[in-house]
Amino acid sequence: MLYIMQSGTLSVSESGEKLAQIKSDFCGAKKTISLQGENTEYRTDIDITDTSTEQREDVRRRVYILKNSDGETLMEAHPDYAEDDNPDVVGWSIYRAQKVDHADISIGGTSYLLVMHNSQNYSLLDKDGDNVLQIIHRGIFGGWTIDSKETFPPQMLCGLFVFCRYIEQENEFIVV
Repeated sequence: MLYIMQSGTLSVSESGEKLAQIKSDFCGAKKTISLQGENTEYRTDIDITDTSTEQREDVRRRVYILKNSDGETLMEAHPDYAEDDNPDVVGWSIYRAQKVDHADISIGGTSYLLVMHNSQNYSLLDKDGDNVLQIIHRGIFGGWTIDSKETFPPQMLCGLFVFCRYIEQENEFIVV
């Protein structure tokens, strides 16, 4: 099924039917997902699993989460470094951030791998390595096309989109 994500609104591509809206908090990584015609809200955020001071910037200590309004975790992702940029192998760079290009995702007990091919193309792979979802930037038209071979509810599609953006932010240049 094809969807369009534009200006934080998830719509069905063919009919234009609006399914959900993503809104950002003023500050921080938190996002709120509201489903069309429902009062239920979902929240995404980035948690830190280890608060020790050693290698505080290590992305592997972070977990991206999607929770329902009751605080139940529906989806979580654990980001990781690109194979050729893993600090355990190549060491920590003093002049740039290590590249993050994937995250292990758990959705209702099912494992997936979210892969960033570049800042405009993402894939969700199942345990067999088959592509089950792609998120592709639409170029000059703006927005994103989400092409899903599996049926995911709108809040999960929005959560996956937000997780893609989180991965992208991990690779942004930090200005001090």
